[in-house]
Amino acid sequence: MTRLRALATAVALVLAALLVTAGCTTLPESGMVHRTAADQPDRPQDAPYFSPPGPVQDAKPAAIVAGFLVAMRANPLSTSVARSFLSQHARGAWKPNRATIVYQASIVQPTTTGARVRLADPLRLDARGGLRRTRPGQSETLHLRLVSEQGQWRIDNPVNALVVPSSFFDASFARFDLFFYDQTGRVLLPDPVFLPRGDQTATNLVRGLLAGPGPAIASVSRSALPVRTNLDLSVVVTESGVAEVPLSRELLQATPEELSRAVDQLARTLRQVPGILRVRMTVAGAPVPLPDGRIDVPVSAGDPYDAAGPASLRLWGLRSGRVSDLSSSATAPTMPGPLGLPGYSLRSLAVSESPRRVAGVSSDGSTLFEAGAVSNTRERAAFRAVTGTDLLRPGYDLFGDLWVVDRRPTGSRVLVVRGTDVREVRIPGVTGQDVTAFAIARDGSRLAVAYAAGGPRLVRVVDILRTDDGTVSGAGDSTAVSPAAEDAGRVVDLGWRDPGTLALLSRPTPETSQVSYVSSDGSPVSPDLTTPSVFREAAQAMVVAPNSELALRLITPDHRLYTMEGTSWPRTASKVVAATYGP
Repeated sequence: MTRLRALATAVALVLAALLVTAGCTTLPESGMVHRTAADQPDRPQDAPYFSPPGPVQDAKPAAIVAGFLVAMRANPLSTSVARSFLSQHARGAWKPNRATIVYQASIVQPTTTGARVRLADPLRLDARGGLRRTRPGQSETLHLRLVSEQGQWRIDNPVNALVVPSSFFDASFARFDLFFYDQTGRVLLPDPVFLPRGDQTATNLVRGLLAGPGPAIASVSRSALPVRTNLDLSVVVTESGVAEVPLSRELLQATPEELSRAVDQLARTLRQVPGILRVRMTVAGAPVPLPDGRIDVPVSAGDPYDAAGPASLRLWGLRSGRVSDLSSSATAPTMPGPLGLPGYSLRSLAVSESPRRVAGVSSDGSTLFEAGAVSNTRERAAFRAVTGTDLLRPGYDLFGDLWVVDRRPTGSRVLVVRGTDVREVRIPGVTGQDVTAFAIARDGSRLAVAYAAGGPRLVRVVDILRTDDGTVSGAGDSTAVSPAAEDAGRVVDLGWRDPGTLALLSRPTPETSQVSYVSSDGSPVSPDLTTPSVFREAAQAMVVAPNSELALRLITPDHRLYTMEGTSWPRTASKVVAATYGP
């Protein structure tokens, strides 16, 4: 959460001057919550207990507004004291659970009608806790009108949101993922949300699922839960670890197949909550039977749809002019098929999942070869799949599509190869631009690109649209993301570290390299990802897979391979021109 933690020390000093601990607060009147301290020992320390004071007698409008901002920092989370700063009309109308605004610093200034609050570098979350796209470095001003009631100033038009500083947010909220099926129903895509810590996490995760995917993945995902299905009351977790999810009768309209997919989607999402072992859907208090007769499923039921893929992939590398297995032994057996034999001078490669095939770009960047990679292949030579000007490292997706970007003097073009068919896909913001690196997500739903020197200092993530059978039909929305200021430098390579997070290889200086992480929707990254130390050489390529259990690796211009262990970079191989993960 680099961005949210920026200026945290300064804001903490401001809080120290404002916070007064006393009394007992209530549970939230409504809203969302998270897990307990023992669940994540490495996460930021919990916010201290805080019961905010109410309005001071005869306080001026600006002081009332400042007190209102402090009251929203109650811990345990509660809005009861904050409502005492509002007019009688506003108390009933205020809906702080509709959004959350997180800011780095604030300034309260009096106006003729009340006060204005200027929020520095705000982030907005929707009612689900999902990020609403904002521009870094911007500010937002809240114009609050105050009225006099019984001789005391009160706020009459509060924004329908919980407004809190980033230091409070970091300590009181945590990141979770809602999971929605991709366009074809083959995998479950993560949709990050941030929820307050507490005992209602399961309830609020289900509410988020029922609200549907956020804007970052809306065009490339779908839910198996029937439209207009609602949650009745809250999710109850039994002593045996069964999460009973009470849903409205609309669930009964689902087909047997849809019911199975719905409970798998719930299981993949609720497995993040400690103590939940199984998931059961109910309607009107009765368990909903599944097609196989069961009434509940283990939280592992959604694992077959994991977009991260297996953690048992091999490390394949280009060594001595052949594609070799670098993960098995010192002898490094070569890959079956034509590209495991000498005769091809390659500079980059990719390996598909099923059926296993291998693709490589010639050392001069002009030709993309592809061939079978199984022992019984009858291919005697690799197929010249694409010819171009300067072909970047290719990549396969789950559908077997082979993606490659050709850098031409007139701008880049994006090509998709399936068998002998080569298609150009026009992608706004990518086609015609000077792209220096790209990565297709394993699930095939998003394409990430980085731009060459002279272009924008950011990374763009583009939705890839597909038909029900998985055929690429075009490009959808895109999101611009960039590394934090302390990681600034030209991005020379990138790859998917998990299904929702990109690893960026940048050059802070000509002699050093840095790997940093950004979420594909621009939200703060998961604290579970370990950020490596600065690499004290000029790495030219990164080897990364969407399953974070597979080690991240770097390759230097003189063909040395380094592997991330903890936060350090020990050297693990030599004479490796390029490498990739594959079956």
